[in-house]
Amino acid sequence: MILQNHLEHGVRVKVGHHFGTVRYVGEVPNTEGEWIGIEWDDPERGKHSGTVNGVQYFQTRSPTAGSMIRNEKLTKFQTLEQAIAEKYTMTEDTLRLDSEMIRAVQKQLHAPLFEIVGMEKVGGKQSNLQQLVDVSVRYCPVNVAGDLSSFVNLQMLDVSATLLWNWTVVANIAEQIPTLQELNLSNNRFVDPYEEQISMLAQKFQNIQKIILRSCAFASWSEVVRLARMWPAIEYLSLEQNEIGYIEDEAPYIVALSRLKLLDLQNNSVRDVESIRNLGKLPALEELLLNGNGIREVRFADCPHNEKVDLFRQLRTIYLRDNPLQDQCGTFNELDKLARLECVTLDPDPSVSYEETVARIVGSIGGLRMFNRATISEKLRRDSECDMWKLYANQWAEVRNDAQRLKAFFKAHRMYPRVMERLGSPEQFLPDTRKVTNMIHLQLLNEKTVELREKKVPKRINLHTLQNLIVKLFGLPDCTSSLRLYLLDRKRKVRIPLENHGKSLDFYSVEDNDTIVFE
Repeated sequence: MILQNHLEHGVRVKVGHHFGTVRYVGEVPNTEGEWIGIEWDDPERGKHSGTVNGVQYFQTRSPTAGSMIRNEKLTKFQTLEQAIAEKYTMTEDTLRLDSEMIRAVQKQLHAPLFEIVGMEKVGGKQSNLQQLVDVSVRYCPVNVAGDLSSFVNLQMLDVSATLLWNWTVVANIAEQIPTLQELNLSNNRFVDPYEEQISMLAQKFQNIQKIILRSCAFASWSEVVRLARMWPAIEYLSLEQNEIGYIEDEAPYIVALSRLKLLDLQNNSVRDVESIRNLGKLPALEELLLNGNGIREVRFADCPHNEKVDLFRQLRTIYLRDNPLQDQCGTFNELDKLARLECVTLDPDPSVSYEETVARIVGSIGGLRMFNRATISEKLRRDSECDMWKLYANQWAEVRNDAQRLKAFFKAHRMYPRVMERLGSPEQFLPDTRKVTNMIHLQLLNEKTVELREKKVPKRINLHTLQNLIVKLFGLPDCTSSLRLYLLDRKRKVRIPLENHGKSLDFYSVEDNDTIVFE
């Protein structure tokens, strides 16, 4: 039976596979006995929002997340000590079941000599709780610590999806296991500690370096920063799948998260430019996971192309998958402003090939060493920078003589000046702006009369058509069949016969202002 004092407001409970939080303990008119008002984690699990027969007993966040139930239906609580002992202590019954399982496998495989090597050693180690290093009691109905003095080597503890609900109990666990470094508290719901509790509890978390709080219904960053004041040694913090949106510029960063090296904010709603900038003020952050936040733009303060912004000073790795980035090239240009960024993971631009996406990011971010977990070779870097050098050559040419426009160009393409320092001017890749024409001027010379006329004709005019033109232009009798044409080569002082009347002038390499002699 669950004791009355265990069912205060905020206590976590479990019925079957469903988890909830106690919001009311007491009577309901016209009924007998005590009722427990529950707000379920699954918003569709309940029948109301805390109002029964017109009387509001509590208020849920969702209109169908509330239920009134009897305490007999609640799963019985366990201490952490009991849960670990139940799961990891080998008994005669479990050894008998293991033997039966092996015999069944032997029979099915027709392998009477089949055995699990090291089974006795594993069983012995599991039975000796003092040797446990990594423990998981996920889904166990744990809500208090118990006596944990036996776990003298425990370093990693998974108490996710249990019934832990207040930080005093969690601090008691951490205090009893001084070797504990990693704590997984995912899929739990916690009440906020009082202000005077925070400094007191911080002394008990002094060895905890990694905390995982996935799916704990955190709704604000300030709430997390406030809790972080209890974790003086925290270096790894996972907040995946919460409800965090705007990241405030919190002064407690300096103390609360000054040692944080990895921050996991995947599948939240951290999507605005200012929030990302505020994260950049974390002084020791080396790895940031922002997958699935709905980020459309990344933008930092302006700075010269040869300088870096004073944000994310230690950041080496960023994850940006599953975000609708509107301008990937612009994003790459902004990421180039980060002093130590080496690894980027994001989805390729669907409008271009994957190879082009790689060329764009490698050519844009000077210090990049890995993209989507693939190492960037020096050859790939040189080739990518060369591609960018060619790609933006026309834009550079349009603004190179205008100081203001050139400055704006270098702002949008920070990599271009440094690539030009290595590869030089891209003028060779500029298109030929000279006017291209399909017409040429000819000097037409009547050898018999020495009459000379100029005529503009198409390059592809064939000789037969040219003969007809000459007859009309010079008023000659209809003698095209007997008219002979020669190309006068003045440099070599020779005449080249143009004998195949079906060929065009460009077949004979006739150029502008050449002379055609006829007789």
